[in-house]
Amino acid sequence: MTETVPIREILAPAGSVEQLVAAVNNGCDSVYLGLDSFNARMKAPNFTRNNFQYWLDYCHLLNVKVYVTINTSLKNDEFAQAVDLLKFIYQCGADGVIVTDLALMRIAARFGSDNFEIVASTQLNIHDKSGAEFAKNCGATTVVCARECSLEEIREIAQTGVKVECFIHGATCVCQSGQCLFSSLVGGNSGNRGLCAQPCRKLYSADGGKNFSYLLSARDLCGLDIAEDLCKAGVSTYKIEGRNRRAEYAGITSRIYSKLFDNNFEQDSNARKQLSEIYNRDMSALQYLRGGNSDIISPLCQNHAGVEVGKVYKNQIETKNYITKGDGFKVFEKEREVCGAIALESGIGLIRAKFSGRVKDGMVVNRTTPVELCHEILAKRRSLPVKLKFIAHSNELVEITASCNMTTVVMQSDFVVQAAETKPTTFNEIIEQLQKTGDSSYTISDIELDIGNIFLAKSQINALRRNILKKMTEALLLKYENRRLSRNSAEADAKFLFSKPKQLANKLQIAVICYTEEQLCAAKKYTDLLIFKPDDLDSTAFELAKKYTAFLDIPSFAENDIFEEIKKTRTRIVCHNIGQVEWARQLNLDYIAGSGLNIFNDFMAEEFSDAVTFVYSQELTLTEISRFANRSGLIFVDGQFVLMKLVHCPYKVATGCTCSSCCASIPLCYTDEQGNEFKILRRRSKRCSFELINGKKLSVVARIVQAGGYLMDFNESVVRHYKLLNEGMNDGYLETEPYTKGRLVDKVN
Repeated sequence: MTETVPIREILAPAGSVEQLVAAVNNGCDSVYLGLDSFNARMKAPNFTRNNFQYWLDYCHLLNVKVYVTINTSLKNDEFAQAVDLLKFIYQCGADGVIVTDLALMRIAARFGSDNFEIVASTQLNIHDKSGAEFAKNCGATTVVCARECSLEEIREIAQTGVKVECFIHGATCVCQSGQCLFSSLVGGNSGNRGLCAQPCRKLYSADGGKNFSYLLSARDLCGLDIAEDLCKAGVSTYKIEGRNRRAEYAGITSRIYSKLFDNNFEQDSNARKQLSEIYNRDMSALQYLRGGNSDIISPLCQNHAGVEVGKVYKNQIETKNYITKGDGFKVFEKEREVCGAIALESGIGLIRAKFSGRVKDGMVVNRTTPVELCHEILAKRRSLPVKLKFIAHSNELVEITASCNMTTVVMQSDFVVQAAETKPTTFNEIIEQLQKTGDSSYTISDIELDIGNIFLAKSQINALRRNILKKMTEALLLKYENRRLSRNSAEADAKFLFSKPKQLANKLQIAVICYTEEQLCAAKKYTDLLIFKPDDLDSTAFELAKKYTAFLDIPSFAENDIFEEIKKTRTRIVCHNIGQVEWARQLNLDYIAGSGLNIFNDFMAEEFSDAVTFVYSQELTLTEISRFANRSGLIFVDGQFVLMKLVHCPYKVATGCTCSSCCASIPLCYTDEQGNEFKILRRRSKRCSFELINGKKLSVVARIVQAGGYLMDFNESVVRHYKLLNEGMNDGYLETEPYTKGRLVDKVN
């Protein structure tokens, strides 16, 4: 008995036309792409308003869905442009939109459910049932799970009734989804705005040591071994990461994962090797397995390493694998990359190659570009089988009937067929011309001829073939054309509009983050709002938060069990993702919308109007914040600048310790090659999470001279200074420690 093929949607990256074509032709079910603004891969070639409709029709003709990304943080002066882009892709007939901004998500949902999926981006850090419920209430029909999710968390998300999308292959971020500010601070290029410079892929040393390695470089995800588990957990869409990678990558991943599902998870023997030769950054499936996350780091590899095929011998490649002329390689001495190489001939054994550096016998040779496989992938064509019935008799019009995908079209020629005077046109001549479909999306699978003693020129037959296939294309795309017409007729409808943000005056308040009871006690006399951020979220932390009427700062990847304690103690909390906000609302708790929510515009701020207050995004400048209609939020102005939030254990990576020999009580510091330091801080509830802290504190004390709403770490001199500012006085305090102004002065790209 044949097993039922699991329901699946293989969602492939399409960062360029070449990627899209390769993915579609190699078996993907859908693609995701960005236009030339507001997408999280702005460095990819992307698509434009001018060519989008053409490629949308190309995909739809081959029954491939198209999702468009509008998944970056939006500034106030960009929001209207983003809404306009949303309207454009909707009215073109796209199948869905991938969104990060919650207000934009609500607007997208107003367009109706006309085959238009609203996908909540992984940037929203959804890793539990409550996060999925929040997104669903904002209009999301699909939720992209945070990469850090366990299978059990994915299963719970699926139970909320939304479609579940998970990453199945490709690069992973070392930082928790949507919680990274590293690229923003060090270079002004925001990962949340599609311009990540990937400082995590650079070399670092631990605790001032001289040995540098890739301490923050995460391994790629390979889902071959966990696809069935994901399917059983309720996942329906399987996303391949990689819009910045070459077309062959999109093609091979689409082909292999499509076959994996078609074959009920039975792996092709060459699948892993082919994936690794196209792109291999020490691939692993551990991202979805809680407890194994310490192994997501690949300290010796930060880019494509390929697959070992041989060794250097007498300035040649000695190999038992077949090599094709033009294959590309990397040469390694132990784990150190030495140089690249290109094969100058094909064969097995000793192969002549051109090396880009000096090599010596015994060095390992890895293949990184298998040209034969690349050519095979790029040459693949997905086509629609068409049956033709061709009737041609003298002194009559030619009649052609074409059938494809349960659609039939009929066409007559615009000329009368001539009788043959000498040499009649044969069956084989007509069939030969009709089968020349070239680069079209069709294959003529069957031809029925009914002809007399006639003469038809080849040019006439070719024109007839082109015209009937054009008519077939129009017929197959008719449902999408009707979708477009329906969507465009609603252009003037009020549901496309969004209301102006509410005007809320500047609220003069001081909020202070404290890490110990001593700080809580000292800060209380200065502050309007106390926030308690302990290293350990144990019973003592809850007791102290209640004692000082403080808001308890919850790690952005805290387990749900912690909310049972919050429910019991009625502790007020600081929320760093939408799941935590949903919990606070369900428990009817006071909450602060924290920095992890990355509130970038007035419309996002409105989503948390029930909060006691909110924190403006740390990627906004003071000038950009001053342009908010809602001036009632908090600006983080002084203290530790959290660059990344981590789920894996840096102590295990840097020191080799284990949980039983934990050394997290000892300070740990990473240093880059320029000498910049970054501290590692652990936060612990039932499981550990970590924060990467900039070595220099944040301070803009010299830039702020007026009263306002300010958030800061506890430092009595600093807190007193801002308290006096809000009372109309200035004590002239200046920062004496080394500091950074973050992004409060220089805006991010």
